[in-house]
Amino acid sequence: MDKSVTQFVNLLKQSDLAALKIFYQQQPEATQTKLQLFLALQASKSTDTFDYFQLLSVKLSDGKRVPLELISQIKNINSLSFFTPLLQTMANFAVQDNKKRNVLHYLFVARGSSECVPFTYLRSLLLFESNLFLPKALIQTESNNLTPLECYLHLNIQGNVLPDHELTAFMALIEIEQSQRPVTSENLTLARTRFQKQLNDFELSEGYIEQKALLLASYYGVSINDIKLNIKF
Repeated sequence: MDKSVTQFVNLLKQSDLAALKIFYQQQPEATQTKLQLFLALQASKSTDTFDYFQLLSVKLSDGKRVPLELISQIKNINSLSFFTPLLQTMANFAVQDNKKRNVLHYLFVARGSSECVPFTYLRSLLLFESNLFLPKALIQTESNNLTPLECYLHLNIQGNVLPDHELTAFMALIEIEQSQRPVTSENLTLARTRFQKQLNDFELSEGYIEQKALLLASYYGVSINDIKLNIKF
């Protein structure tokens, strides 16, 4: 076990919140990220202690910005669920790293995950006034000028067909995003190119191909035939 985690565990055993906060705040951001992920791992082991570790995650942060390295580590519904209270503080949903990516950019790409992106969970979060910075995070563009939803359309190559409830939530998120900012239509050409590469590189189901064309058409405001134009299936 890492030395910093070992020290952290020893302080945990003493149940001394003040000492834990001092120790945590003295660590560099890379170590703070490691400790936050450790708390998430412990929380995943038992529902009885989930709330305790989740609250501790927020307490240790003490109202400060989330460690930038943690942003790219939140890649599935389990980690998102654990870190939601932390992300709700200090506008952490909208914090961007050195690639100008926020939590949603990484979550929507979800490389290496076999799960569907939890659009329904995020749509539910948007209904709460406490998530004031979640709509802002939805429209932020990263270094390649892609919003989080565009990152899903361009870069998520898992080939998972969204179930109906996730598809409905995705469409709702499109409306929320585009009520705040106009779509960058120039990105459609790049989206088509990346879709073609995905088709060339992977065996994709007919259902996924049709749904991907539908999502691209819905986001960029064109017909499905326009998406399929010049794409070789």
